[in-house]
Amino acid sequence: MSDNRIPKDFYSFETNAPFEQCIECEKYLLDDDTEYIIEKAIKNYEGYSAQDVVFDYAICMDCAEKMRKEISKESWEKMMKYFQDNIDIQSRLEMQEKTPKDNLRNCMIKKTGVEDCSEYQIYAHCKGKSLNLDNPPYMISGEVMEELLPLLSNKTIDEMNGFMNKHFSPDPSLMEPTPPSVILL
Repeated sequence: MSDNRIPKDFYSFETNAPFEQCIECEKYLLDDDTEYIIEKAIKNYEGYSAQDVVFDYAICMDCAEKMRKEISKESWEKMMKYFQDNIDIQSRLEMQEKTPKDNLRNCMIKKTGVEDCSEYQIYAHCKGKSLNLDNPPYMISGEVMEELLPLLSNKTIDEMNGFMNKHFSPDPSLMEPTPPSVILL
């Protein structure tokens, strides 16, 4: 069994430290009994070693469950069927024996190497300052995300967009035109 400390791959891009608060309710996450999920989306640039973090956040299980309930029943069933049809259960079980770093090298579904993905997302289930290794971290390629999108209802897409806009859109005041300034000499 591997070390259960949260790897730096799952640190906040903004602070380069472990996430401390839930993005929704601001609950403190690093108490020993607090369970939460970390999600991070990353974009690779073909031909370069550069990459950008598109977004990252941590969300407590209570808020994650509330969000899950906002997903339409139809979308949820289609997503669960997609995962049931496409996840190799044996390899998922074997992930418990690998290091978190090893689990992030390839897409859990397509087996595509992280270096061959133009975009990908990584996920970790954490408890306090540790990973929950019963549900090991994993990576999903952009290709999988593209296959999941058509399975989602408009209601579910609206909910997801609302979450993203709430937490990751620029301040609306930045989008307002600035009035001309008057320079007094």
